[in-house]
Amino acid sequence: MTPHPQRFQSGLTLILLLVPLLAGCGGLLSDAPKRQLYRTNPNFTFATPLPHVAAELLVGMPTAPAGLDTERIALSRAPVSLDYFADAQWADRVPFLVQTALVDGFEKSAAIPAVGPESLGVRADFVLDIAIGDFQAVYDSPDGPPRIVVRFNAKLVRIPERRIAAQVSVSREAKAAGNTLPEIVRAFDGALGGAVEEVVTWTLNNRVLSERRGSVISRTRFVHAIGGGGS
Repeated sequence: MTPHPQRFQSGLTLILLLVPLLAGCGGLLSDAPKRQLYRTNPNFTFATPLPHVAAELLVGMPTAPAGLDTERIALSRAPVSLDYFADAQWADRVPFLVQTALVDGFEKSAAIPAVGPESLGVRADFVLDIAIGDFQAVYDSPDGPPRIVVRFNAKLVRIPERRIAAQVSVSREAKAAGNTLPEIVRAFDGALGGAVEEVVTWTLNNRVLSERRGSVISRTRFVHAIGGGGS
């Protein structure tokens, strides 16, 4: 038996009316919850005058474990656990935040002629490779404010040989003043700024940079001596 034409038309009309409503509800249900974006804004206060170097430096893209290589703001309530704040995230992935802070720290030092991210593809004397070990808020008690832990392993790599010239491990902590996200982010700024200061200071005081400068001066004098002797 074929359906009655009027019943078929009424059913089709009802379906067409329901489609926009269902699509709208589906859109509401499928949207990811909005998270507040936070930026890092570390300050740098170098305690001692830094030596000026002639070497040029690139900062490589830091590596990080999968749990930290994300825009999510990580937290830990136990030594073997890693979680994230539900309603907040960083403005970029953690490795980008760390790389930006390092480049900014070297620029603020005003002690190096050229520094930039390795992605620029320009020639340099050294690359600074960073492995991020920790970048999270650690809760030692359920209700108290967390302490922020930032830990790097830094390697100074000579170009073009890609040979490791020096390496160091850096770890900084900062206690959040309260348990709100703005206070926690400010503590991240403090720990990140301290870690970057230590890496910048270690790099600029590393003798391999001064050796590079000395070798350039020696070669220049040698060339001048040969030219002077021939005239």
